[in-house]
Amino acid sequence: MGEYPPQSSLPTETRLATDYGISRTVVRSALDLLKRAGLVESRQGSGTVVVEFEPQALAQLNRDAQLPELRDCFECRASIEPDIAAIVAANLSKPARAYLEDQKRSLNEGDEGTEYERSVRDADFHIKLAEFSTNSFFVSIMNQLRPHMLFAMNITKTLTSRAHRNHINLSRLEHLETIAAILNEDSDGARASMRHHIDSSTARIFQNQSESFT
Repeated sequence: MGEYPPQSSLPTETRLATDYGISRTVVRSALDLLKRAGLVESRQGSGTVVVEFEPQALAQLNRDAQLPELRDCFECRASIEPDIAAIVAANLSKPARAYLEDQKRSLNEGDEGTEYERSVRDADFHIKLAEFSTNSFFVSIMNQLRPHMLFAMNITKTLTSRAHRNHINLSRLEHLETIAAILNEDSDGARASMRHHIDSSTARIFQNQSESFT
């Protein structure tokens, strides 16, 4: 069932923040999202506990409870991430170039790992771009959105098998397109490719929801 099976207690907020290198504010936001999705609950004397669940019922609960909020997340991302990509392209640093070259190599080699590892790597890619922009406000916003980005990737598992595979393949190509534009120091191209990626991801997730759970 993973690192924290049903009925196990999660580490404290302080421990989670330390282990994952994030602020306690981000940890609280993630835990709140998990509680509202029905994955964990607070119990006196036990802290935050992973609950028992039926996977299909949980997926339906996640979708119904979180999709409106997820739309807001994508809207926020669409308003700032294209400019983040453009800024990184216009001021491409050596660390940013090295990171993006490594990302391009991994994507071209098909080094995907597990579903969870791929989701984390995808979210971290967007956050790393914010860090390379050197704008602390962008970094703060993207870290706040990280739990929602991971949730969006989890929602893709509820799509049909064909739609899920299609989403993974297209996301990979869209990342490569954005990386290429940034490495070429093409600000306009980076802005356009990132906007295309976010808009396309939004469409793939929401337009296929009617096909789920049938």
